[in-house]
Amino acid sequence: MITNKELKIGVLCGGISSEREISLRSGKNCYDALLRKGYTNTILIDIKSINDLYKLKGKIDIAFLITHGKYGEDGHFQSILDLENIPYTGSSAKASATAMNKWLTKELAKKCNISTANAILITKENIEIIDPSSIWNQLSKKCGALFLKPMDDGSSVNIFKIKSLEELKNKINVIQDKFIKDTNFIVEEYIEGREITVSIIEINKNLQVLPILELKPKNEFYDYEAKYTKGLTEFILPAKLDDSLKEKIRIDSIKIFNEIGLSGFARVDYIIGKDNQAYLLEANSLPGMTDTSDLPAQAKSHRIEYDDLVEIILQSAKIHSKSGSRIK
Repeated sequence: MITNKELKIGVLCGGISSEREISLRSGKNCYDALLRKGYTNTILIDIKSINDLYKLKGKIDIAFLITHGKYGEDGHFQSILDLENIPYTGSSAKASATAMNKWLTKELAKKCNISTANAILITKENIEIIDPSSIWNQLSKKCGALFLKPMDDGSSVNIFKIKSLEELKNKINVIQDKFIKDTNFIVEEYIEGREITVSIIEINKNLQVLPILELKPKNEFYDYEAKYTKGLTEFILPAKLDDSLKEKIRIDSIKIFNEIGLSGFARVDYIIGKDNQAYLLEANSLPGMTDTSDLPAQAKSHRIEYDDLVEIILQSAKIHSKSGSRIK
């Protein structure tokens, strides 16, 4: 429990990923909330390069980490904060890297008997020998479509819904030319159904699953535009699910949270298929905190106002490199 409101808190946002603008919005909101809660020594820090993290030693006591995407959410920034012995909110470097890797998350879900869509991994080693026809025949059987997405990016960046073999071939050529040197890609069967998300927060070392949210985007799927543009996604909160499915999703979400080793707060996304089964899509170790983000809406539905949510996240800060030592 952080009781000293004189501690120097640095809200780290921005970063160098494709989600930089979203992080800046999240960061400003969290910064304002901390000031309103009486943490008067809070400063807002726009991380524009990795080198900026090495300048924080002695300047802040706690890093309120709200960076998204590559580097900010995949363990890189967390590793540097560990080296500098700076406590921070969110998950450890290892857990962050695991959650960012959608393929590894899927493998851990299978280990935990959590359903996930069938998929194939495309790497720079195998992209020249894979057979698009075979992939299409294997993964498009259910709904006549599939998704192609980066293995380690967020906010639905560079995700494509593919509706034909010809389109799949074209997109594979595109990622081979432009993207495969930077990341692997997942080709995943498209499961028609309802998109839901589950947020988990840590309060006094106890995990609290917030009300499940169903997302009904006006776009074809919950893409970047639908996520961050007001009015493009309808929130059904709490989601209308039968009690047995709701309880299974709650248990599975805690299970994958613990299996990955997440801490502080996180979000787990699913599709509810026509078979009324929940298929895990991914886990997010640093969910967005913008005006249109899922976590704040779910917290409010649970009677936790935005400022209180930010303080709860702050209270979970720890020195991850020292067995999770908490700040007093």
